[in-house]
Amino acid sequence: MKNMEIKQMIVVTDGKSNIGGNPVTVAAEAAKKGIVVNVIGIMENKDQDEAFEEVEEIAKAGKGIWENTHIANLGHTMHVMTQKTINKTIGTIVGKQLKEIIGRDLMDIPPQSRSKIINYMDKLGEEAAVKCCIVMDCSGSMANKMGTARQSIMELMYSLKGRKGKSEVAVIAYPGEKGAFFKVICEFTENIGEIQRRVLEIKTGGNTPTAAAMNKAMDLLLGIQDVEFEEIIQNSEPLLKEGMI
Repeated sequence: MKNMEIKQMIVVTDGKSNIGGNPVTVAAEAAKKGIVVNVIGIMENKDQDEAFEEVEEIAKAGKGIWENTHIANLGHTMHVMTQKTINKTIGTIVGKQLKEIIGRDLMDIPPQSRSKIINYMDKLGEEAAVKCCIVMDCSGSMANKMGTARQSIMELMYSLKGRKGKSEVAVIAYPGEKGAFFKVICEFTENIGEIQRRVLEIKTGGNTPTAAAMNKAMDLLLGIQDVEFEEIIQNSEPLLKEGMI
């Protein structure tokens, strides 16, 4: 398991998606391909029942976890989610191997042997490669939160820097500019300075095309580069509707 790579998508939103497909369907597809989809809601309006429900539905479909938090806690929440994802993924893999090899679960093993396995899992968690794609809601309602959101991305980068394993972060903003559904702010990198420069490009305004941005995140996590035609179709739809092209 030396080449283990954990793929995670963190969707950050402050409202329900309203254009560009069904994010729950995309999350389910991502999960089938080994990507964990975690979702953070930063909805401070307690009346946003549909948005709260969607956050939970996306995470469940993506085999991930969800949480609603205040914007000030976003960085910490992303870090905790990432660590939980690492632990859960490794626990699942090791548990499956134990079942196949000795036909027993971890908790059925004698304490002394169990302790050794847990230490082994901790070591794996520290050394596994992690790819985390942040899918950031930049719709109009995020305007007064974006400064903190940018800082939260940097907090996650710094927290990952202390790991032994390779830790890369990519950032996708949605919607994009001039009617586009999304914009790739930064592809996968370990370079903190690069991320810091690129997140300044994030602008707010527009609708909430969560699914389209998640689709692009899935492509990045799977290393699919030849998706130019798909991007053209996705990003042209709002322009076509508005009669701009």
